[in-house]
Amino acid sequence: MSPALLASPPLPVHVLPARQTVCTPGGCWCALGKRPLLELRLPNAPLPSGWVLLKGRLLRKSGSWAAYLHAELAGPEARPEAGFETTRCTVELSVTRKGTINEAVWLPPGVQRLLLEPMQGAGEFELGSFTLQPVGHLSRVQHMYLRVLDMYTRHPRPRRKRAGLHSRTVVFQLKDAYRIAGQLRTYSPAMSYSRWIKIYDTLSKKDQAAIRRDIRRMRRLPRFKIMLQESAATQDAWRTATRESLVRQLYPNHEFSSPAAPLRGDADTWFVFLPAGAVLAPHALYWLARAIADNRRLRLVYADHDLLDEDGRRFEYVFKPDWSPELLRSTNYIGHAAALRGDLLAGMQAVPTDAAGQPDMHGLLLRAGELVPRYAVGHVHAPLFHVPEAQLQQDWGRTEPAQVAAHLERLGVAATVEPVAHGSRTPRVHCRVRYALPADPPLVSIIVPTKDCLPVLRTCVQSVLEKTSYPRLELCIVDNNSEEPETLHYLEAMAQHPKVRVLRWQEPFNFSAINNDAARQSAGTVLCLLNNDTEVISPDWLDEMLSRLMQPGVGVVGAKLYYTDGRIQHAGDAVGPGGCADHFHSGLEGDAPGYCDRAILAQELSAVTAACLLTWKRIFERLGGFDAVNLPVAFNDVDYCLRVRDLGLQVQWTPYAELFHHESYSRGTDNITPERKAQSMREVEYMRKRWKQVLRHDPFYNPNLNYARPDFTLNIAPMVKKPWL
Repeated sequence: MSPALLASPPLPVHVLPARQTVCTPGGCWCALGKRPLLELRLPNAPLPSGWVLLKGRLLRKSGSWAAYLHAELAGPEARPEAGFETTRCTVELSVTRKGTINEAVWLPPGVQRLLLEPMQGAGEFELGSFTLQPVGHLSRVQHMYLRVLDMYTRHPRPRRKRAGLHSRTVVFQLKDAYRIAGQLRTYSPAMSYSRWIKIYDTLSKKDQAAIRRDIRRMRRLPRFKIMLQESAATQDAWRTATRESLVRQLYPNHEFSSPAAPLRGDADTWFVFLPAGAVLAPHALYWLARAIADNRRLRLVYADHDLLDEDGRRFEYVFKPDWSPELLRSTNYIGHAAALRGDLLAGMQAVPTDAAGQPDMHGLLLRAGELVPRYAVGHVHAPLFHVPEAQLQQDWGRTEPAQVAAHLERLGVAATVEPVAHGSRTPRVHCRVRYALPADPPLVSIIVPTKDCLPVLRTCVQSVLEKTSYPRLELCIVDNNSEEPETLHYLEAMAQHPKVRVLRWQEPFNFSAINNDAARQSAGTVLCLLNNDTEVISPDWLDEMLSRLMQPGVGVVGAKLYYTDGRIQHAGDAVGPGGCADHFHSGLEGDAPGYCDRAILAQELSAVTAACLLTWKRIFERLGGFDAVNLPVAFNDVDYCLRVRDLGLQVQWTPYAELFHHESYSRGTDNITPERKAQSMREVEYMRKRWKQVLRHDPFYNPNLNYARPDFTLNIAPMVKKPWL
């Protein structure tokens, strides 16, 4: 058979630093800037052209998960003595969770250099050996079909359909199917927002016709009153853009209303407060109306939005969590992308206003949250509002500390509210709510399981006892069969400390059972579960967490944890992304604001890690503690948080309780035994079965965002049902 149809032997590749990269003496690589590059060289051969298989291993520990291969081509007027003037071809690389690269790539003739961009931003990564293997037609087609068929059989039909992976694509458009299959892999390249809009948020004529048919079928058509809000900075072009977007609405039952008109109406009248310049998508009012018609209990409904650049192009998405009163106290995360029912506004004794006397959106949303239950708030998971970037601080989404303070005063909550600016890291100003502690605060039992590892344990214990400002605590160190003499001597000495108790757990390791037993023996009314590899940073960490736990309706509070190098290790947990649960913002720089500034804002979440978790002892006992039968090692904290939420209680996370978590994020899997792997899989399967519905939609994430990992990149197959389809 012709060699052109088959594969040649793989060629070993040398990896060299090219830009903003350095290899440490231990063999780990560091990316030092925003666009790090590595050069891939063949030591004894020129770079091939045509189809090749690039194989290797790239394990990233922080930063962006997108990776690219750049092929530099010599320009037509390149002069060797002056250096090549090149053009560059770029290919997105699909990388699995384990770091595997096995990609079919087309290299055009004349390639001078191959550059690997392992990530975007500073961070650490490991590299395995790389090879380039020229392949013929049959080998290339076989490789592509194997990946496509694997993804086709692995993913359910609705997800394949949303991603565009149809049977006809597999048969007749193999290259497109291969690209889509790569995007469905765990750590595929992030999709650009412009491409996402083109695929998932562009109305065809067929869509518009279906929407009009659906409107005709609706029995009751909510009436929208659009209140156009202006300021001294409002430009004529902004007014025109907003009015023209109203003219283009597919939904007919709407009208402009005078800013001076009374804010009253019945259950079929809805008010939208729209700053001049904001643009509504053509199907915006229709989708809001359909959500209202489908759930007559709604009294407030909001949508996602995005930003427009100077040329009117949509460029930055803002996909929001579902209703989160605590996040709303930190920032106006909803902006003006909301509609409020007329009788809700009529029920407000006084409508909150801004300095210009216009209704203040942050105040309105806070007031609405006081008057309606959680089930009366709806969220449309679609970017229906488009906002000029220039308006971001002037009119849209402005956070008002005075409105937050007034809101807390109406509720009778003792707290102070401080405006918080974050310098150059984010232009937005947010609020920090400091809840007051009672004059006689409760006793907190801090439970620290341990086995040997004295240096780690000593650091943890000393930081708790010497840095913690909260006075009423007991430190329960739970020894799980320590053997090292120095550890045993240390525990014996610490048992004499007036705030320390040393408990014994002489059974095999079971994290859930250890904490459950210690909780039974604890004296406090509040439990703090703390890993032995943590270290206190902020002295008021416990004051901050406890003051939040003592608010009505709160059952769990989690902390912000950092790796030893200062990068974020934990900023709350997402449930569902990553296959079961995973940390938000892991790997970001310590002071990075994160997506929509959520790494620096107190908020509700579905779960937090038990590396530092505060909860009421009575709730812990009521729920039977951690699940020691099904979850002896992992996910017991996530399971507990979800059970707490099932009681109707909040799980909160605060960025103002800060600790190091000296967990080694570089530890591999070499020391994991087959038995441990099997145990881990059993725990994952239990969680997927027990919390199947929750894992499909974390209310504090967004179905338009990536569910392969909670990195806030776009979902290649958004889990949003369009109501007209």
